[in-house]
Order: sequence, then structure tokens, then C-alpha cells
Amino acid sequence: MSPRSARFVRGRRVVHVRCSTRLDGDFHLDIDRSTLEHRRQAFEPGPWTQLDEVHGARVLQVHRPGEFDMAEGDAAVTACEGAVLAVWVGDCAPVVLLGDNGAVGVAHAGWRGALDGVLQAAVGTMRDIGSAGVDAVLGPCIHPCCYEFGQTDLQTVVDRHGLSVAAFTTWGTPSLSMPAVVESALAEVGVGVSLMSSCTRCSPDTYFSHRRGDKGRQVMTVTAMADG
Repeated sequence: MSPRSARFVRGRRVVHVRCSTRLDGDFHLDIDRSTLEHRRQAFEPGPWTQLDEVHGARVLQVHRPGEFDMAEGDAAVTACEGAVLAVWVGDCAPVVLLGDNGAVGVAHAGWRGALDGVLQAAVGTMRDIGSAGVDAVLGPCIHPCCYEFGQTDLQTVVDRHGLSVAAFTTWGTPSLSMPAVVESALAEVGVGVSLMSSCTRCSPDTYFSHRRGDKGRQVMTVTAMADG
């Protein structure tokens, strides 16, 4: 699996997963709308659903390509062919969900949203639309080497997800492992995780990072098309 793109076959569909880089531009919703739309179509042609993420656990079910674009929420799922679902991040964890029936989903997992159950809720909605089996792909996010974290909040996450989520930065201070948080949350609902992930803060030439002071954001997209 490439760190920037992957292809899967699910049911009678081919699913394409892509991660943007700095070279693809800024996908923050606050930029000029025509610039954003041009950038989107250059990266992944088709009708996009890119939510206004609020670090919550709301999941939207997309019934037609392009539905709920810019709507408030932190996860989207669809059984539609040709719908481009996009999650945009600076350091939070972007997660793509792949259903065995060809349905797909995305989720934006900051530590608060993950604590509130956004990943489990998204998997539940995938199963509601017929995905008996679900796999996940984690995209680029901040890793524990760089995610310095306050002890009180860290203990809250440890109490929920266990000691595996606690780590130390490369400079020796307590940190949170978002990959471990994602893996723990998805394990609760029987979903395994594949990685297309490297540390956003450690990759200044490749990814934007909020912790590094960048205002830009990258996207991770998923699109399902008919096989053949």
C-alpha cells in the first residue's frame, strides 16, 4: 500500500483511497470556494462531500453524490457509486472505512471526537447500510513522537483506551498516540486498521501540521466505482 494512494476491491466495486500532500494545496474550508473546488477536482474528480468538522461524533449518511457538502459533522458514509467522501486534517486522524458490500465512509478523529465515539458511530452506520464486514485505513496524522499532551487529558484517554495510547515525545514529555487510539476504538467494534500514516509534524515537506503552526490542511478521500 502506498502512503498516498491505495486501491481495494469490495463487493462489485473498486475503491480508491488517496491522501493529499502540500503539493496538492490547502483544502481548508475557509479558503475561497472557487479555489477549493478547482483544487478538489484536480485532486479527485467527482461530487464531493467534505464536512465542516467540529470534533464531535455526528455521522451523516450520504444518499446521493455531493449531498451534505460543507454540512456540520465529523463522519460520512455512503453506498453511492461515484461519491467522493473527504476528511480534512492538520494533525487529527483521518480514517477511511471500507464495507464488504462496497459502501465507504470517512471519519475525522481528533482525540475528543474519538473519546466521544465518532469511529464506533461511523462503523455502526456502515453496518446499518449493509456492511457486515468493515475494514479501516488510517491516514497521515500526528504521532506520539510529536504529540505532547497534558497529563490530565492523557489520563482521561488512558482510562478509556488503556495504557497503549500513552507514550513520550522525542524530547521526553508525555504524549498521546492517536494511531493507538484509533486502533483501540475500532477494535471495540471488530474493525482492523491498515496504515497509510506517517507523522504530520515530522513531515514538513509533505504534510501540513497544526502543531507546527501551519494553517493549511490536507485531505484523505475515498471513492467507490463499479468494477469494470
